[in-house]
Amino acid sequence: MKKITILVDQFYEHGGIEKLVAIKANYWATNFEYDLTVISTENKNNSHIYDLEPTVKFIDLKINYNRLISYFSFTNLFLLFKNIFVIQKYLLKNKPDIVIVASHIPITYVLPFLLRRQTKIVKEFHFSKYYNKKSELKNKIFNYVESKYDKLVVLSTEERSFYKSSNVEVINNPIISDADVIINAQSKKDLIAATVVRFAPVKRLELLVGIWEKFSNDNPAWRLLIYGPLDNLYGGEIQNLVKEKKMENCVTFKGKTNSVLEELAKSRVVLMSSEQECFPMLILEAQSVGVPVISFDCPTGPRNIINNNHDGILIENDNIDKFVWALNRFSSDEEFQDRLSHGAILNSTKFELKTIMNEWNDKVLKI
Repeated sequence: MKKITILVDQFYEHGGIEKLVAIKANYWATNFEYDLTVISTENKNNSHIYDLEPTVKFIDLKINYNRLISYFSFTNLFLLFKNIFVIQKYLLKNKPDIVIVASHIPITYVLPFLLRRQTKIVKEFHFSKYYNKKSELKNKIFNYVESKYDKLVVLSTEERSFYKSSNVEVINNPIISDADVIINAQSKKDLIAATVVRFAPVKRLELLVGIWEKFSNDNPAWRLLIYGPLDNLYGGEIQNLVKEKKMENCVTFKGKTNSVLEELAKSRVVLMSSEQECFPMLILEAQSVGVPVISFDCPTGPRNIINNNHDGILIENDNIDKFVWALNRFSSDEEFQDRLSHGAILNSTKFELKTIMNEWNDKVLKI
């Protein structure tokens, strides 16, 4: 039986990477009958946020890097050496066939050089290299380290063009469709737009609030629902911005939800204002329940999923006026809404779980 280990930084907070880890681990364990272990470096004594099959093992190394200071600080360098020792011991004892690094952790740049016998090492990237502001020296170092992995997995052909290594595979993110949710999504909906976010500056929610302010002036019946845990400074700033603009009647913060598909299915459209997105699960999830997405054409994910005016709408990046215009057009034309909704469901079939998992098996897990 093939033994696969997946490394993540944390597995106790909601997130696209964490959800994908659970999806893949569960699928590989049940459908391919592989021996799966998920290892986190810093779960901080929390239980895992997403359900894992009983056969999938979960281990927290309790390394707990201090992410508020530099990784080159004495504290984090000490923790890195501890991390290296623990992982090295794990590799030699358990002898996994494949180790997949699913998120960015310091050991990413050390792992290929550890004593690992026959273990193959894979790194998957969930961020875009479009914005690469590293120095030439750092780029050379990172390119060298990446070349030592047995496989690199990126999310689109466009992202593939940013890598120098010859060991790169392109595999899209998958989506799990829910027939019951899709059926319910066909019913008559209230005038609701939604977004589901991790509250971080890269999501540029201040732009979305500004867009909604202009749109709601002419469309007061519409409401914007924002889902996501309000547990940081940026979340508080966006809440304060909504209060300052006196928009509480048209913008509602819903907090985190464990029923993303069900909540998205209640909306007519999903909105995205991010600075960059690699291959956002939000678009896949929305399309799978027939909800079109209006998004800035930011690097690089949205344009690799959305077919403009067929299953969603892409807006010239940073052009707020065009975003407002597109929202007005969408809201005033129910036939257009229905056409995009049907197109979204059709487009989502390209990312069905079985198809994507078979790609993983053929391109990566059989190395």
